[in-house]
Amino acid sequence: MTKTVDSLPIGRPRRSYSKLSERLRQFMEDGNFRDGDKLPPERALAESFGVSRSSVREAIRALAEKGLLESRHGDGTYVRVPDMEPLKTAILEAVDSEGLLFDEVMEYRKLVEPSIAELAALRRTPEQLGKLKIIACDQQRRLMVGESDGDLDAQFHLALAECTGNRMFIDAISRLNDLYAGGRTPDLRDAQWREFSLSSHLRIIDALERQSPEDARKELDGHLDTIIHKHIFSTTRD
Repeated sequence: MTKTVDSLPIGRPRRSYSKLSERLRQFMEDGNFRDGDKLPPERALAESFGVSRSSVREAIRALAEKGLLESRHGDGTYVRVPDMEPLKTAILEAVDSEGLLFDEVMEYRKLVEPSIAELAALRRTPEQLGKLKIIACDQQRRLMVGESDGDLDAQFHLALAECTGNRMFIDAISRLNDLYAGGRTPDLRDAQWREFSLSSHLRIIDALERQSPEDARKELDGHLDTIIHKHIFSTTRD
C-alpha cells in the first residue's frame, strides 16, 4: 500500500497520457496535420488536446527547430513532413515536462507554504495585512471584469511570506513564483479558477486577521490540495 503524507502519495506518480494520445491519433486520422497544411491557432490546438497553450507552443517550437514545421512571419505555421508521429511525441514530451515540474513545485509548496502561513499569522503587521487585503481587492476587481490575475496570485503568496519576516522564506517564494509562472497563465485560470483563488485568499486573510496560526495553516493547506487535485498538470487529475 502506498505511504502517504497529508493524503498525498510519496514520490512523483507519472501522469497517464493515454487520453491525450488518443485525441492526437483521432485528430490526425480525421485528416489534420498533413504535409503542407497550416496548423490551427495555439488556442484551438490546446482545446483539442486538452492541454495548455504553453504546452502546444513548446511542442511547436521544438519541431520548428528540427525543421519539421515552418513558421512563416505573419502567416502562421505549416507542416513540412508527411509523418506526424514526431508532432505527437513532441506534444506529449512537452506536457510531460510541465507535469513533472508541477509535481515537484507542488510537493515543495505543500511542505513549505503551510508553515509560512502559520508564522505569518503570528508575526504579520497591520501594514502587511493591509497589503494582502489590497491584493485580494484587486483580484476581485479583475474577476468582475474578466481579466487575468495570475500576477496577483503570485504577489499574494510573496506578501504572505513577507509577513514572516524571514528572508529565507521570502527568497524561496520569490524563486518559486518565477518557476511556477507557467501554472498561472490566463488560459489555465478561467473565471471559476480565479473565484476559487480569491475565496481561498480571503479565508487565509481572515485567519491572519484573527492571528490564528492553526487556521492559517489549515486554509493554506486546503488551498494547495485543491490546486493539486484540480490543476491541468496534476498527476491526480483524470
